[in-house]
Amino acid sequence: MTELKYRGVDMCAPETHDVPWEMYDYLRENDPIYWDEHNEVWYAFRYDDIIEIARDPATFCSTQGNRPNLPPDPSMIHQDGDSHSKQRGLVAKGFTPRAMREIEEHCYEIVAELINGFVGKGKFDGVEDLAALLPVRLIGEMLGVPAEKHDTMRRWVATFIDGGMGPQYVTDAVNDAFGEFCEHHAEMVAEREDNPEDSDLLLRWMHAEIDGQKLEEEQLLFEHVLLLVGGAETTRNAIAGGLEMLAKNPDQWAYLRANVDDEKVIAGAIEEMIRWVTPFNNMFRTATRDVELRGKTIKEGQMIAMQYPSANRDPSMFKEPYKFDVKRDPKEEKHISFGFGSHFCLGANLARLELRATLTTLLRKIETLGIAPGGRNEIMSSSFIRGHKHIDLVCTAA
Repeated sequence: MTELKYRGVDMCAPETHDVPWEMYDYLRENDPIYWDEHNEVWYAFRYDDIIEIARDPATFCSTQGNRPNLPPDPSMIHQDGDSHSKQRGLVAKGFTPRAMREIEEHCYEIVAELINGFVGKGKFDGVEDLAALLPVRLIGEMLGVPAEKHDTMRRWVATFIDGGMGPQYVTDAVNDAFGEFCEHHAEMVAEREDNPEDSDLLLRWMHAEIDGQKLEEEQLLFEHVLLLVGGAETTRNAIAGGLEMLAKNPDQWAYLRANVDDEKVIAGAIEEMIRWVTPFNNMFRTATRDVELRGKTIKEGQMIAMQYPSANRDPSMFKEPYKFDVKRDPKEEKHISFGFGSHFCLGANLARLELRATLTTLLRKIETLGIAPGGRNEIMSSSFIRGHKHIDLVCTAA
C-alpha cells in the first residue's frame, strides 16, 4: 500500500494554507477525511462530504464550538435547532433583501467616495484604499460604531481572526483586544440605555426578547463580536481577491464593462469572485455520536472542519475549477463560501450588495485595470480566513 502524502501536517498552522491547492487536490482525491494529529481534529475536503456534514446538525453539531479546540460562546453561531432559529431571528431582520434596499443608496455613495479618492491617480491598493474600508464602515454604521473607531475595529477584527486559528494562537494580544472590545461594548450599551431612540442593530438586540426573555449580557456581547467579524472580513477578502483576478484577466474586465447594466451578468461575476476567494477557510462541527465517513470513524466529541476552499475547487462540482470565469453559471455550479444549511451566512445579502456596488462603480469609472508592476501582492497567512494584506493595482479612468 502506497504511503499517503501530507501525513503529519499541522492544519491549524497559518502557513499551511498560504498556497494549499496541490495539497487540497491530493487530499480530496486520496484522503478526503483527514486526521490532523497535531490538533486532534478531522478535516473534510470534498464538496459532497461538507454538504452532508452541514445539513446534519443532529450528528455534527455547532454547540461545542466552530473553531478548533476552542470552547463555544453563547452567540447564535454556536446554537442549533430551535434556539439557533430564535436567536438568529433577532438579527436576521437587519439583513433581509428589504433591509439591504434601505441602505443600498448609502452603500453606493460610500463606494463612489472611496473610488473617487484614487481613480485620478492611476494606481491604488485594492485593500487599504477600498476593500478594507467599505465593509468596516458599513457594518460599523449598522452597529452604531462612531467613525473615529473604525480603524480600531479593523485592528480588533484582525486580532480576533488570529485567535480563531486555535488555542495556541490565543495570545496576550488577542486577550488585550478582547478586553478593549468589552469596554467598547459596555460603553455602547450604556449610551443606548440613555438614548433608546437609536435604531442600530445593537439597540435592536438590547430590546429583543426570546420567549419573553431578553438576551443575557454575555449573549449580547458575543453577538456583537460575531457581527463585527463577519461583517468586516468576508467582503474585504472577496473584493480584493476578485479585483486581483479581474486585473489578471483583462478580457473578463472588458466583458463586464460592456455588460455593466446586465444584472444577471454582474450577479454571476460576483458569485465567481466569492467562489474563487472563499473568504473563510473553514468552520468546525462536533460529532454527537460515532459516525463513519469515507471509511473513517469520527468518534463522538471529535471535531471536523469543513474546508470550504477545497470544496470550491472540487472538479466533481465545478468545471475547470482553477479557471476564474465570470461567465460561470452559479446556479449550476454552486459555491459554498457562505456555508450551507441552517448556518448559512447571515450577512450574505450584505456582502453581495457591497460587492455589487463596488464592482459596478469600478466598471463605470475605470476603463482598464491591471496588476502594478513591482507592486505588492501580499496575502494574509491564516488557517481561518483567505485574503490579502495588500494588492497594488493600476488603472485608467473611463
